[in-house]
Amino acid sequence: MKMIKDTNAVSPVVASLMLIMVVAGSVTFLAGMMQNMNSQADQVAGKSTGAERTSMKINIISSDLARPAVEPLVKAYNDKRLGVTLQLQKSETLDMTSNVSIGEIGTGIADIGVSDRPPSSDEVGKYPDLVAQKFGTSGIVVIANGVTGNLTKSTLIGYYNGSTQKAYQMSGSSGTQHAFMKYLGNPPISLNISVVTGSAGMLDAVKTTPGSIGFIEYGYVSSQANLITGLYNESNGLTYANMSYSNFTWAAASSDANNSYYPLELAHPLYFVTRGNPSLTDSFIKWARSFEGQDIIEKSGYISYTREFN
Repeated sequence: MKMIKDTNAVSPVVASLMLIMVVAGSVTFLAGMMQNMNSQADQVAGKSTGAERTSMKINIISSDLARPAVEPLVKAYNDKRLGVTLQLQKSETLDMTSNVSIGEIGTGIADIGVSDRPPSSDEVGKYPDLVAQKFGTSGIVVIANGVTGNLTKSTLIGYYNGSTQKAYQMSGSSGTQHAFMKYLGNPPISLNISVVTGSAGMLDAVKTTPGSIGFIEYGYVSSQANLITGLYNESNGLTYANMSYSNFTWAAASSDANNSYYPLELAHPLYFVTRGNPSLTDSFIKWARSFEGQDIIEKSGYISYTREFN
């Protein structure tokens, strides 16, 4: 029997193997292409990875007074996954005052500063391209632990000159303290008055010290209304027994310094401060000033910037 080498029978097998290899290679190649395309598409849609998002990070520094409003704004904007990460700067040792916020914007350390006052003429002279945009209004209230009745300015001054029980003040050049002491007529403060760091420190100190009082941004204590005490203004005879958010809103809308809802001397505007209007920071600020952002502002115990008052 003659053995014949059947090359025709072998070729289909080899061809099939080659076809399988080509198809497999093509699938791998196509998968790689799709993965690369998906990655690019994700970046366009704002779904970039943490490493990629780092290159589009916006640093925000907020004064202590505005932090309860800024934190939920930052979280809500980051949750949108727009390819930009907002990072709110915090410090355990530095008092986050408006002076610090504006100073870090001027020197380029931060991209957006949150301040409870517009830049001063000296700051604008030093950094001419500073831009301030109002986004809300803050209100200060007096908090007390076991102290009853509506406190007069004279009574509050007694606390801070050391002649009445226990009071707390804030460290550093606090905008909250500056506004509150201006309301009292800028009386001298006793050297024996205890010092706390920021509004969070003030809230904790008063809550844990019976018979004590302090002052604080409403946003920090809106969920603990039992700590808020009423006020009586001897100069105009007005009593503010219910320092609630609704009355705060009515006062802001009234534009009347002698309204019976809330003493507007204790309310003041909040600003975003930038150097110029960079596109990334401007996009966030426009959103924060939109209906969606302003809804978050008001739910945090602040008044929308659209409710203007003098």
